[in-house]
Amino acid sequence: MKTTRIIIVLALLAGCYTTSALAQKKEDFSIGNYEVQFIRTGVEGTILFKIFSYGKNYDKALENAKPDAVKAVIFKGIPGSDLMRPMVKEYEISTSQRDFFEDFFSSGYYLNFVSISGDGSVDPRDVLKIKRRQYKVGVVVSVQKNNLRKYLEEVDIVKALDSGF
Repeated sequence: MKTTRIIIVLALLAGCYTTSALAQKKEDFSIGNYEVQFIRTGVEGTILFKIFSYGKNYDKALENAKPDAVKAVIFKGIPGSDLMRPMVKEYEISTSQRDFFEDFFSSGYYLNFVSISGDGSVDPRDVLKIKRRQYKVGVVVSVQKNNLRKYLEEVDIVKALDSGF
């Protein structure tokens, strides 16, 4: 009898842990913490801007720059550019779209639409140590906004501009 109770309690604890792990996974995707500074419209269909990303160290902040740049174009827009409005409003993301974006960013597919501009070096003035364990790094990136929009239209995340209302 006592053994049965122990087994039931362990099963319940395992179920609670699994449920919280799944809930945590769904909350892993976030729009992010970054700042953008428009530089100019690049070659046909691209946009050039500086993204300021945060991380627990310099390397992590630099690593966050590319996904943050794509997230900025998709979810926030780039102030001062022809892409001032976001392609997708964060508060309008459905569960299936959230799953799509989790896969899009975790698989690295977003890398098809972004590159670090120039030789990849970072201006020392664009590296700030915010707190003891947090850095802010500014990197100039180029995002292929037209190709990104076309892809999001193909997978039914964004409506085509010529689709009407």
